[in-house]
Amino acid sequence: SAARTRALASSATSACTFIDMVHSNNAARIRLWLAFKRLPAGAVTTRTITYADLKAPDYAQLNPLRKVPALTSPPLYESNVILGFLEDKFKGAGAVPSFEPDTPEDRAYMQLLIRRHDLYIASPNATQPGFAHTQGAMYLAPYETKHCAPERAIDKPSRAAKLRELWQQLSWLEMQLAEREGGYLVAGGKLTLADFTWFPTCVFMDFMLPRVFQWPDLFNPNATPTSPCPSLAAWYERLRREHVEFEHVRSQIWDFWVVKEQEGQFAPIVEETLDAKYKWRYP
Repeated sequence: SAARTRALASSATSACTFIDMVHSNNAARIRLWLAFKRLPAGAVTTRTITYADLKAPDYAQLNPLRKVPALTSPPLYESNVILGFLEDKFKGAGAVPSFEPDTPEDRAYMQLLIRRHDLYIASPNATQPGFAHTQGAMYLAPYETKHCAPERAIDKPSRAAKLRELWQQLSWLEMQLAEREGGYLVAGGKLTLADFTWFPTCVFMDFMLPRVFQWPDLFNPNATPTSPCPSLAAWYERLRREHVEFEHVRSQIWDFWVVKEQEGQFAPIVEETLDAKYKWRYP
């Protein structure tokens, strides 16, 4: 409601509040950081909002792009900016002193992993109508529906190109994981901001790519036929098995999309994939 977002905006001068949406993969990286960091009560509070809150006039005071995540104090938006601020502000505090690697080389590599995710998968890199992020190919309709505003609709050539981009980025990530040891995205056996960034987006792909586009089960190391990305599948499964925080975030995102599937959000996209002139399934 408008009253609710006015309250959020007014809190910008008081406690540090993280503005979240339950299914947002970009916000979920911060949700994961907070879950593992375990800061003292009240250090950072969380408010989970809905699409209606994003559209309220006062929300633009927090994020003029009307997206999540946002932070109230200091007023910040863009998920990696917020994540970097929190990591810097609370370094040495909480249950884990830092989620950055120990060496300059590994810290740079972590940033490369995050950069590729944010530039080539999770951001449209434009605020104008008609531009959508690569990940949007999985769930934005080809025309206006109750789930998709007209300015966010994706045509067939664009959707096919975005799916190809998804496969190229996943193939690159698989190669990186295969060349490194340690079980996490950055070598050394330590969770980093890169794991928090990639995992929620992989939940999107885990749910949608097989259902909507008939891709193989990329994220199951025991799948039949075998995943074409075995290192990626092993990483994803390890995070779920060893850390309840990852499994909880996966369930939050997954359950949201189960409801949207039941509501028919993916049906127009599935119909579009019947056009054999385009490649929808990878590899």
